[in-house]
Amino acid sequence: MCQPTLTFRDTNAGNAAAVRVHEARPRGPHKLVKLAFLPIWFLCAGIYISGTLWFGIVGMTWVSMVNYALDFVSSGNFEHFLIEWLNPVDGKPSLAIGKFWSEKLLNRPVEHYVHMSSLGFVAFGNLFTWASILYMRANEVGGTMLPLLVHLYWMGFFFISGVNEFHYLAHYQISKSKKNHIFKYEWMNWAVIYVLEPMHGFVPGFWLDHHVKIHHKESNGPNDIQGVSFFERNFYNYICFVADIPLQWFVRGPLVHYRNGDKKVAMHSALNGICFLGFGAMLTKWDTLAGVLLFWIPHITRSMIFNSSNEFVQHALVDGRDGKPHDPANNAYILLKMIPRYNYPRGLRSLPDNYEERWHAVHHAFPLKGMTGLESIAPKVRCNLVFDTDFISFKQALMLRNTKKLAEWWRPGYNFGNDNYKVSKYAEHDQKLSLEEKAKLLETFYYPAYDLDDMGDWIYAPSFPFNMMELGPMQKHVKVE
Repeated sequence: MCQPTLTFRDTNAGNAAAVRVHEARPRGPHKLVKLAFLPIWFLCAGIYISGTLWFGIVGMTWVSMVNYALDFVSSGNFEHFLIEWLNPVDGKPSLAIGKFWSEKLLNRPVEHYVHMSSLGFVAFGNLFTWASILYMRANEVGGTMLPLLVHLYWMGFFFISGVNEFHYLAHYQISKSKKNHIFKYEWMNWAVIYVLEPMHGFVPGFWLDHHVKIHHKESNGPNDIQGVSFFERNFYNYICFVADIPLQWFVRGPLVHYRNGDKKVAMHSALNGICFLGFGAMLTKWDTLAGVLLFWIPHITRSMIFNSSNEFVQHALVDGRDGKPHDPANNAYILLKMIPRYNYPRGLRSLPDNYEERWHAVHHAFPLKGMTGLESIAPKVRCNLVFDTDFISFKQALMLRNTKKLAEWWRPGYNFGNDNYKVSKYAEHDQKLSLEEKAKLLETFYYPAYDLDDMGDWIYAPSFPFNMMELGPMQKHVKVE
């Protein structure tokens, strides 16, 4: 491993608080070793692109056609019911059936209604899809095409829904008090973790053992195995990050718990992964098509496409100028607009406010705040990474590293009309920058945000596949003058 040669320069935006970085010569293995890695890189890039097209274009196009027909036949009642079920006004149940089941099943019937409704929606879709495909394959009905169409409908409608509900349930489930859990009946909480999560492509317990107990604890810091602050965020490095996802889910997660002394959780997490893969192998041995449609495509799409891109995008911009890159206000965003859903399939055109995590900085600061009402507590986060756009537009610009477009949307110092909160000591300075200067500053937010001491061995002896990444320039602490 070659040690980087360091030279220093100032990224000058025409101001006293310019970010000072040092250039690091791209370090890594021998060129021949990196050349040998390229087939893996292209394989992962192909998986990412094809998987995105599979659920995002093919699946959602098929769903749009089917749901349009369902809505037409039902005279609009299909979509109306789903809107009232999934996203009633103020998140309060409006349908009689919703009120009945929220009172019957939830510890907090109003606050947790939107979680229950989405989980119920996902449970129905998962059970219907699995039962249909298993029945067709067991009885040789429908050949290949009919199971494939059922799978595509699930991918474009149910697969993209409800993920945040697994997420929030895990945050509440970590509480020792059962009254803080979402469902009154513990078997329902665990059924979500051990039945719905794996049916949706997750390793059982992923959100509780991996996301809540590691990512939220470490907050994108040096010990966060899904953190992205240690390397420059560009597309080449992103695909390297995608290549790490299987290792992250099945190996690094259990190892982190073991090294932290929590051997019980480590063994539990490792066993979940082994049983999950074993079930997938057994299902595929019984029927290859059923295994591919119900297990392997959902799991690979979920882990290496859906979650990898979310993990990357949610913390790709890091403002490390004050030396606190682990602070959610510095490494997560707030987006002021919801995704325009008029092009979505009918039934998914009206969803709760934080459905796509547009309030991600708020979520990290207040992880037990649910899907609605986050704007009221957003000023307390003092986030300077506020953008006047929606998640899809933001994600596209960020992945393409279009800092000019990001600069147009950036609203430094935005306090939601609450002057009692000073957002950031850099905000006043950032507001005075021209669009070109903002774009240059935002470019530095893609750089590694920890100094050499923080990053330690990660710089000189990173594990595979991080040792294939390009380090790039690094951020330095800056004082406001």
